[in-house]
Amino acid sequence: MERTQNRSAAVRRGWGKLPERKRGRMAEVTQPGWTRLRTATGRYEYQFQGEMPTVRGGQYEDARDYQFLVLDDEGLLYKIPVRLAAEIASELGAATVQLRVAEAQLISGLETYRPRQGAPYPEMDAQFSLSADRARELAAKIQS
Repeated sequence: MERTQNRSAAVRRGWGKLPERKRGRMAEVTQPGWTRLRTATGRYEYQFQGEMPTVRGGQYEDARDYQFLVLDDEGLLYKIPVRLAAEIASELGAATVQLRVAEAQLISGLETYRPRQGAPYPEMDAQFSLSADRARELAAKIQS
């Protein structure tokens, strides 16, 4: 009974409520959904997971990896990095443009490459890394 009384007292004092500036923010944060995709290599669902420094062979590179989770039609889950070099990232500008370019490269890579468990980074980089020319090409397509 004491717990109930303490709870009621906390509610009366407003301790259990979010401050005005934080109300509504919970609704603004959304969990990214899965996007369905059908390519020549199969059916997939993918989801952006985040951006992180590129590390290959224990060394940091002057690039960023855009990490995507990819679920194939057999229910296998893969983590696929799309590498974007730092110099082209600054040229592309806004983070949303960089993400859209990385997503377009992921889709393009899945057209010709079917992910497999334990694939080494060099194999995935061959399919999903963005050269400066390719990034410019995709950015032009996205912005038109």
